[in-house]
Amino acid sequence: MAEPSPYLPLPRLTPVQVAPVLERREHPRDTLVTVSPGPSNITISHGSTFLVCGHDGSIRESQRGAAGLYTDDTRFVSHHVLRLNGAELRTIASTRLSSRHARWVYMGSPVRSIEGDVRDTTVTVTLDRMISARRLHEDLVLRAYGRDSLNLLLSLDLVSDFADIFEVRTERWQRRSLSTVWTPPGRLETRYARADFVRRCLVRIASRARGASYANGQLRFPADLEAGREWRVCLQYDLVTAPRSRPPMTPCPVQTPVIDRAEHLRRRWHRTVSRVRPSDVRLQLAFEEAVSDFAALRLYDHDFSRDVWLPAAGIPWFVAPFGRDSIIASMQALPVHPLFAIGTLQKLASWQATGDDPVRDAEPGKIPHELRVGEWAHFGVVPHSPYYGTADATPLYLLLLANTYRWLGNAHGLHRLRDAALRCLEWVDRYGDLDGDGFQEYRPRGPQGYRNQCWRDAEDGVLDEEGNNPPHPIGTCEMQAYVYAAKREVAGLFDAWGDHALAAELRESAALLQRRFVDAFWLEDEGTVAFALDGDKRTVRTATSNPGQCLWLGILDLDRGRRTVDRLMRHDLYSGWGLRTLSRDHPSYDPHSYQRGSIWPHDTMLAAAGLRRYGRVEECWRVIDGLLSAAASFEHTDLPELFAGLQQGPLDVPIPYERANVPQAWAAGVVFHAVRVLLGLEPDVPSKRVYIDPALPPWCPHLELENVRVGDDRLTIRAHRQRDGRSVADVESVHGTLDVVQGTPPWHELPG
Repeated sequence: MAEPSPYLPLPRLTPVQVAPVLERREHPRDTLVTVSPGPSNITISHGSTFLVCGHDGSIRESQRGAAGLYTDDTRFVSHHVLRLNGAELRTIASTRLSSRHARWVYMGSPVRSIEGDVRDTTVTVTLDRMISARRLHEDLVLRAYGRDSLNLLLSLDLVSDFADIFEVRTERWQRRSLSTVWTPPGRLETRYARADFVRRCLVRIASRARGASYANGQLRFPADLEAGREWRVCLQYDLVTAPRSRPPMTPCPVQTPVIDRAEHLRRRWHRTVSRVRPSDVRLQLAFEEAVSDFAALRLYDHDFSRDVWLPAAGIPWFVAPFGRDSIIASMQALPVHPLFAIGTLQKLASWQATGDDPVRDAEPGKIPHELRVGEWAHFGVVPHSPYYGTADATPLYLLLLANTYRWLGNAHGLHRLRDAALRCLEWVDRYGDLDGDGFQEYRPRGPQGYRNQCWRDAEDGVLDEEGNNPPHPIGTCEMQAYVYAAKREVAGLFDAWGDHALAAELRESAALLQRRFVDAFWLEDEGTVAFALDGDKRTVRTATSNPGQCLWLGILDLDRGRRTVDRLMRHDLYSGWGLRTLSRDHPSYDPHSYQRGSIWPHDTMLAAAGLRRYGRVEECWRVIDGLLSAAASFEHTDLPELFAGLQQGPLDVPIPYERANVPQAWAAGVVFHAVRVLLGLEPDVPSKRVYIDPALPPWCPHLELENVRVGDDRLTIRAHRQRDGRSVADVESVHGTLDVVQGTPPWHELPG
């Protein structure tokens, strides 16, 4: 998820004081780990509740990054360290058992008798953590191996700071007055309140633990441990956002076989998603990890039915509804779980702007960029309640709506979103085109607004040829492609709703935009499209990866598209792992930066889909192969939000970006999109067809995708590569309601 930087100067908060702002950095996340500094963090989550801790299970205030226990954009636990007899424990094993469950095994230090002799007994501590909505369960088990019984003291250093997620991200700290109350035999509550904003961290002992006490920030548990036996304590953390709420005690999910709602949803998710069986093991492992990542990123809403979710953008920084990110991730997830699209369309429509608000960059009909519910958003320190500073979420919303219609059908069910779609179209034509030239542009409307409001929304994400900021308003090339594809493809849904005149008008408008786009953006001498038009209507000729997204949406004719492919695949842009966001020949190139030469997997995969669309199949295979090789090099075989844009060598591995989101929705969705592109899978449920056009590379001669939901049917698609290099596929259908068509769909036809 792209991130603008820096954020905004903090206004004076009263009566709460704010600590001095740290030195401003142009890129608060612009640091890259050149070698792995040690084991990575472990993250577990459920909905908007998530835990980030060290590989040893600890949460330390001194740790950089997002370590802590969070919900609703607030950190409820900022420090958590276990000790046995005053000494920290030694980690001997750790694992994430699922997206919401992790386990650690520790070894205690040698135990001494009163006389100082070392006891002939080994003590281990097992810690299980399980997340559910606004709740964490911790199950601690001590085991002794040896002849002697032991009298031990297990202690837990515990601190709550209730920091807003923006504080943690920017390290600009706000002072708070907190109260902590210990109520024997086992209730600890830390509370923060400011006007109507309340946060409470309630920790209760859910099992018998005689003699438990609390003092000086430390919970203590005397443990009388007989040789060969075990001692156990369970803690329930409730993360409360209401003044007088009394969350009930629930059975410990680790100790009991009861399947709570969170576990039920996790298991149902794994039953309902599609499954892949490729001959390439990298694709298999990366797909399975992506399924787990999407499970972790599901946000729940009371308006959602089962199996309908909205994807959060990423953990830890973007566990919130996002316009652009949630839309693209939902499109990527169509082959695996298409109901993400329904959740995204519903939620974003509910927050579509109805009025004009320059502070939040809101205009009637605009789809939001980011919605936050923490303290800073609540009191207006940041304008994210929600913030609308994105120029592309609105046309992308229409594109997702069109894709959802083709994938699921049911124009009648989607009719409730018709008014939202009409408002999107009005915004595109009235507000998205700032100067009336027929192109989409952006500029911030207030001092807090993001300078750049395309997908490259870092402060320096859009630069001219010399490395300077172009004047506003700015219209990047892919923004025009979004509008072209959105109007062209959503027209079919308006036809289904009976709005034939509007559908015809949309197709005509898209065709006009395509012709004008070529006239204004095409660089004949470079054989590609310009990065952008600046406020003076000068073409910004900076070489970037953005033209790849124009290929994805088919706005160029065949000849210009193939020349654009050639330009993208030159070594200054293509690294072997993926496409650099900025050419390495540019004076501002930095492979370790956020968007000045780094590789964003989702951006590279959108370009790969474009390569396939323009018939450059081998280049498409090459790009997908590079992404899978990168995924195989990262822990858990998953792709991070971004990584360094260094050239791939025979013995090289991709270099991570230190504070990238992992998991991250549109990075995880890359694998789903790759499978769709390799299979050439394009449903058209309204026409009762599904188009299949497989093109499998030599490194993956067999690919099977099963349990694919298309409309009301379930498909299994088996493709294999023949000796002559051609790929064929057969499709099994549960209900047989769709005709299988070998080839590409009509909406993939290129202009001219």
